[in-house]
Amino acid sequence: MANRRGFKYMIIGFLLILLDVHIFFDILPDPLGYILIASGIQQIATRKPNAKNAELTAYFLMALSIPTLFLSTEVLNQMQDNNTGWLLYGLSVTLVDLILMYFVFRMLIHEVDYPIDPDEKQKSARKMMIIYMTIALTTAFIHPFLINMKQDFQSTVTVITILLMLTVHIAFIILLRNLQKTFPPDLGRVYPEERPN
Repeated sequence: MANRRGFKYMIIGFLLILLDVHIFFDILPDPLGYILIASGIQQIATRKPNAKNAELTAYFLMALSIPTLFLSTEVLNQMQDNNTGWLLYGLSVTLVDLILMYFVFRMLIHEVDYPIDPDEKQKSARKMMIIYMTIALTTAFIHPFLINMKQDFQSTVTVITILLMLTVHIAFIILLRNLQKTFPPDLGRVYPEERPN
């Protein structure tokens, strides 16, 4: 059965990816975030198909996100604007991240054994999946076309999409926290009673 610790790892992992603090290097590294997500997934739904796919995708993103250790989001965005290779890198990360989220949502909907109100929890995850994937796919579709638009319009659309993505990321983390509360606290290792001599 899933446990609170698995959800805790996932929540911390997604927060590390959401936050971007650079002081010479990323002090909240994305690769560590993806490792925590993979570890959390493994504890929540071991050996289930969507969970396994999500775990493998998280490990792949861990390797793919290594440049973010040394380059801030602003620098990466500037490099993507001026270099086709870095643009393809950015699009690849975005695409693989969407694949990760798809498998995570599928796991939360179909492969987690919720001890309390399972139908309600699955319904919440399904609703969040529709909202998240709609906004993320729309943003990913619009982004390549912004280069050819007027600066004012480009800036407005960029700010709107950033705010929308930030909102759905936070809403997703809140969903994970609410799902975590469904499970009893982890009591740690329970040792068997000593047998009398």
